[in-house]
Amino acid sequence: MKKLAVSEVFYSIQGEGQTMGIPAVFLRLGGCNLLCESASWVCDTIEVWRNSKATEFKDVISEEWVERLFNKAHLVITGGEPLMHQRVLPLYLQWFEETYKFLPTIEIETNGTIVPIEYMLSKVSYWNVSPKLENAGEQNRKEVRINPDALKVFTHQENKTIYKWVISDEEDVIEIGRDFGDYITTEQTVLMPAGSSQDELKQTRDLVSKICIDKGLRYSDRLHVVIWNLKTGV
Repeated sequence: MKKLAVSEVFYSIQGEGQTMGIPAVFLRLGGCNLLCESASWVCDTIEVWRNSKATEFKDVISEEWVERLFNKAHLVITGGEPLMHQRVLPLYLQWFEETYKFLPTIEIETNGTIVPIEYMLSKVSYWNVSPKLENAGEQNRKEVRINPDALKVFTHQENKTIYKWVISDEEDVIEIGRDFGDYITTEQTVLMPAGSSQDELKQTRDLVSKICIDKGLRYSDRLHVVIWNLKTGV
C-alpha cells in the first residue's frame, strides 16, 4: 500500500484568501524546500511539518471527515511544501476517488517554487500561492525563493490562483513589485497583515488595509488568528 508523509489532519475553516470562511479538512504534509529559521517572522507550522509520519492512504482522512468533504467542505493540502509530494499525491487522489466515488474541492497552499504537474493542475480548484520575500532569511537566496517558470504556470491558472503576501511594512510591497511584478497580476494579488497573534495583527492591520486602498489591491484578514490567536491545528 502506498503511503503519504502526513504531519497532521484537522477540520476547521479556511482562514485566509479567496475561500476564507469555508469549512475545510486540512491535510498537512511533511517537508519543505525552503528554510526560514532566520526569517524576521515565525513559520507557525515548522515544528509540525518537520514531524511527519508515513501513513497508509486508508488512514489519512477519517470517515467522519470524508463525510464533511462529501458535504462540500474543501480539502486544503498544505505543508511545509505539499508539491514536494507530487509523485504520491496523484496516487492518493486517484485512490480517494475510486474508494469514495467523489473528489472534493481541492486547494493547494504552496510557496510557488515548484512547477505543478498536469494532473495536479487538472484536479486543483484553488492555488493559494505564498512566495517568500527577503525577510524569509539569508538561507533562502533569491534564486531559491523565486522560480519564474513555476510562477508563470500559477498565474496562467487565472481565477484559480491568488498570491498571498504577508506584509509588515511598505518595503515589502515595493519588493513584490520589483521582484515579482513580471510574473504575477494585480488581480491575483492579496495582501495580509503580518502577525501570528491577535496583538501583532493589530499593529499591522491598519497599515496593510491603507496600502490596499491606496493601490487598489485586495485585502484579506487572517481569520484563524483573529478567532484562535496562537492556537494551532484548529
